[in-house]
Amino acid sequence: MMSKMQCWLVLVGGGVMSVAGCGDAPSTIDVDVLRVEDLGVLPQPSTVVVGRDGGPAGVLRGRMLWTFGDTFLGAQNPVDNSNVLSATGGWSSLTTPLDLLQPVDPNGFPAQLIPYTAEELAQNRAAPLDGWALWPSAVIDTGGAEALVTFQRIKRTNGSGYDSQGIGMARIAVDAPMATRIPGDLFAPPEPLFMPQSVIDGNVYAFACSNVGFLNVGCKFARAPVGDADKRAAYTFFDGAAWQSDIARAAVVLDGVGGMPTISWNPYLAQYLAVSGKILSSTVQLRTAAHIEGPWSDPVELPATADGSSGIFAPTSSDAFNYVIIEHPELRSLDGHEIVISYSRPTEPFRGDVRLAKLTLR
Repeated sequence: MMSKMQCWLVLVGGGVMSVAGCGDAPSTIDVDVLRVEDLGVLPQPSTVVVGRDGGPAGVLRGRMLWTFGDTFLGAQNPVDNSNVLSATGGWSSLTTPLDLLQPVDPNGFPAQLIPYTAEELAQNRAAPLDGWALWPSAVIDTGGAEALVTFQRIKRTNGSGYDSQGIGMARIAVDAPMATRIPGDLFAPPEPLFMPQSVIDGNVYAFACSNVGFLNVGCKFARAPVGDADKRAAYTFFDGAAWQSDIARAAVVLDGVGGMPTISWNPYLAQYLAVSGKILSSTVQLRTAAHIEGPWSDPVELPATADGSSGIFAPTSSDAFNYVIIEHPELRSLDGHEIVISYSRPTEPFRGDVRLAKLTLR
């Protein structure tokens, strides 16, 4: 357990700082992982699908929706005639998460989970290397008949140069293969692109992560009542001291991550737990905090190995890294002693799978 005396300073005027108060800083604990167990691969829907990434998920009425990003195909799909669908999904139970319901058409193609607009579809058909991708992320149960699926609108340039043009949302019913897109963006440039990611105590927390230094990615935090997760005006932003409505004052809360984290309250640790990757690495990082606003502990690191002996499989190529490393609180033990993470593992160019691992905390 780590704890230290901390004093708070306020600006009085004329650049003069005054001590507002002192006391014990919120303490964090070091996470001790007893073992890591590989649980296997989330299966692909047919032999037409040759690889995909992603793995964010959420639960609606006891059913778990897994979302996947770029889904690479062995033939041209009937949606935009390209060899990739940018968003697919699969439903499972909580007890058998690897047993996915993934409907396909007679030729083995899954549905495009987030439908394109007419303009996006036309661009994809005319110039797929300069087209659009709709990368899905978290699934949010707002208490209604449908869940929200968050996604990024990505503009391709020459087949790469992926540029996020906005954060969107769609609605989906239980076991449906496709969502209904909500018009417009939740966040769009020049604002930071806050992606709703974690639901805790009735609030959805959204993170905007970007480079804040050399080999350092930092994340700003926003939140809204879960029932208003699709309303831009409902979000407030943490400025380092308080939650307030001015997005320009949002401060970096958590840095040193490799990609967007997932955050949950872990009852076993009696702490908030942040799970992320490490930049330019396949290492999994775990951090704790007594408050979601921090301060956050130094990371505990779990390596990936080529043979999976660490419980986490490394990519098959030494110049590739695992990514989209996230925790799934829906799958942890009731007491939080065991947690489940997923990660995207590259296997070869434009190929990869999504694996699950169980972490047992000491």
